[in-house]
Amino acid sequence: MMLRTLIFLFTLALWFPVPVMAQAGDDIPATKRWHEPFVTLLDVDFIDTGFQARWEYFHCGCGDILVRLEQTAPDGVMTGELLLIEGQVIAARGMVSLSADLEPMLQPPSIMLQLAFALLEQGAPRGPAMVTGRQSLQAGSPTETLSLNSGLVTGTFAAPWNIEGEVWASAPGQRRFEMRFEFANPLEGAPDNKGRFRFSGGQDYRRDDFPFPGSFSLDGWKIQWISKGELTAGDAPEGLTLDTLREQAKAHSNPVASN
Repeated sequence: MMLRTLIFLFTLALWFPVPVMAQAGDDIPATKRWHEPFVTLLDVDFIDTGFQARWEYFHCGCGDILVRLEQTAPDGVMTGELLLIEGQVIAARGMVSLSADLEPMLQPPSIMLQLAFALLEQGAPRGPAMVTGRQSLQAGSPTETLSLNSGLVTGTFAAPWNIEGEVWASAPGQRRFEMRFEFANPLEGAPDNKGRFRFSGGQDYRRDDFPFPGSFSLDGWKIQWISKGELTAGDAPEGLTLDTLREQAKAHSNPVASN
């Protein structure tokens, strides 16, 4: 009888694993903030609009950002990759590269990422290191506008706004979250209209392997220099590597040092 009980309990453990309970400060430095993970996965449902998106962000130690996207709208699905280098030049491949101007393609994932960071900061201001078990995310203001200004993107979400959700430690160095964000979005003839987003996703604060090495070839990618005021993307020069493009971007931002 005892053997059967042990087998039953072991089977339950396989089906219902015990949640990982990280200890505060033992897997993420206490100084880390919500906007400093190496990897972020973000699913966003723009409620009642027919628009949904899944964005995966990789943050290179050099400052570059890679976004892998899958966006669903009433008129179809868009997939692809966007790579922002030195904040100056955008590289793209996949369906997203079919857009003549790549800069607007980078704006939605950039704004939503910064918004998610801001909401996590509002709802769990002690930071990711202080999240051990499941923790409620609740914040809002009846009068103060929520403003974003990351240097890369800016945006405002009118009051009253509020968030409700949860954040938890899913594994050492990793945090997951679910939250619903509601804000005032008055329209003509509908002054009480609300904007509503549903977020779910996760972050990895320990992984630091960028998907592309410096020798990665950009053959077949589209390139657009936003720091040079380019309004349309063109084919990447033959043989262009990521390291070469980084060097070109650094030379453009500091021509004296490159001479």
